[in-house]
Amino acid sequence: MSSAASSFSELPAVLQPHLSTAQIAQLHRYAVLLQEKNALVNLISRKDIAHVWGHHIVPSLLLLGWERFPAGETVLDIGTGGGLPGIPLAIAHPETFFVLIDSTRKKIDAVRAMLHELGLHTRVEARWGRVEELRERYRIIVGRAVAPLPRFLTWAQKVLAPDGQIYYYTGEPVSSPPRGWMGQFYAFREVVPGDEYLATKGILHLRRRP
Repeated sequence: MSSAASSFSELPAVLQPHLSTAQIAQLHRYAVLLQEKNALVNLISRKDIAHVWGHHIVPSLLLLGWERFPAGETVLDIGTGGGLPGIPLAIAHPETFFVLIDSTRKKIDAVRAMLHELGLHTRVEARWGRVEELRERYRIIVGRAVAPLPRFLTWAQKVLAPDGQIYYYTGEPVSSPPRGWMGQFYAFREVVPGDEYLATKGILHLRRRP
């Protein structure tokens, strides 16, 4: 698949120290699978499928520039869709467990198939259902442009551990932290500079106030 292969060299410098050659190859394999599955199930916009590496996989990895998940921790990805950002983050964190949840059965079936082909199924679980149905509590929750921030936080706070934190990948720059009832959280963002596309994408880091 030429589009993903040609984008290999476009991995931002800030991410390169955090990924081995084998991990980059696995990410490339995921890009191939995502394109193949997307022809059958609408996982990402078909208009954007030619840019799966630069517009989906690389942005999912931006967190590596300033945060690493602990070994043995379990991370919840809410509204994973086609496995974003959960699968790229799982590849980058080989000693961390992940739960990827989505309410659309066809998407979860596609994600499960990709996890098996990538050899990630032993530590990454794809669940079909709604966040409200989860009984576990998670110390780390991620999500990528699933819904407007207030709605996402309404879902996330129900399964967030008291000492937990949320990393939310926004679809646009964030000029100020959440207000109103969301003031129980504080937030900041980090982007990879020097790229016209990535510079418009923020990551909010939210944690319950003491």
